[in-house]
Amino acid sequence: MTTDSINDEILRIKRELAGRFGNDLDLIIADAKSRERNTVSFPPRPWKSEQSDAPNANDGVSSGASSPATG
Repeated sequence: MTTDSINDEILRIKRELAGRFGNDLDLIIADAKSRERNTVSFPPRPWKSEQSDAPNANDGVSSGASSPATG
């Protein structure tokens, strides 16, 4: 039988939290919310088209034309 290390870690943390708060879901949620307030969030970065890997719509191919097949 194979083990899933990520799932095992999640279950371990879940059991640890349940034990720490006496299986009281309200206390577990309150703890998670209190830790959530300690996070730092940044505004979204501006989008820059030159960083995109997607082909530009104006790369010399006229609309409706297809590129020749290779092969």
